[in-house]
Amino acid sequence: MTKPVRTASARIILALAVAALVLAGCGSGSSDDSNSASSSTSVSSTPNTESAASAAASSDTAGGTDDSGAPAAKGAAGDGPVAGGEGQRPSPDAKQGSSVPPPTGEREPGITPEQRREATVASMTLQSPTSKPPSGGPQALSAQYTCDGKNTSPALRWQGVPQGTVELALFAMNIQPVEGKLFFDWAVAGLSPELEEIEAGKLPKGAIVGRNSFGKKGYEACPEGDSETYMFALFALPEKLSPSEGFEPFAFRKAVLDISGNAGLLALGYSRG
Repeated sequence: MTKPVRTASARIILALAVAALVLAGCGSGSSDDSNSASSSTSVSSTPNTESAASAAASSDTAGGTDDSGAPAAKGAAGDGPVAGGEGQRPSPDAKQGSSVPPPTGEREPGITPEQRREATVASMTLQSPTSKPPSGGPQALSAQYTCDGKNTSPALRWQGVPQGTVELALFAMNIQPVEGKLFFDWAVAGLSPELEEIEAGKLPKGAIVGRNSFGKKGYEACPEGDSETYMFALFALPEKLSPSEGFEPFAFRKAVLDISGNAGLLALGYSRG
């Protein structure tokens, strides 16, 4: 009889405990416990929720699709292409927009040393007070300044010699090359930068006269045909060259172009008949 009594007593105690729990569930204490449990569950699930949202945002940014299968739109401010690895946002200083591909093809050729030597700036004005007004072409050279006349040099006048000039050089050349080469009618060095003109048939003290393409020292304009155009060029030199009397004009002109970028140019035309 002892065992049945103990079993009955245990059952009575269990029933009373269950009834106490039921009665406790109707009070405020049970609600607080429930909220606490819910809050705890929510807190514990937050990292997983944020990870899922971050993954979804990365997918959208990378050009994923929405629930309807259409391409996902770019996110709002702060969203953008992933830079520097998965899950990283671009820095505020990062450049936005599409990249421009570099140009393709061959590079344009630059100026050659020969072209650079030939290049000058007509920064000075050069005139001939003894020339005739132009008539549909360059100013006319009078016959007296050719081999059909006295064959003396024309008067020349210039302006605009730049500061720092220490010497002037003067050339007269045929516009049309002869046998593929420049044809020099006159070459003069050693002209003072103080000068502003020279008289017809005369040169100032200190001038150094070179040979012309006729093989003679001095000025000579004698066209082979019925007409010729002569180019007079005055160069400002930043340093003295001072060649010897009767110098060779080709070498001297090259030396002039190597150091001078300032010139005055004048074309004078002559026609027989």
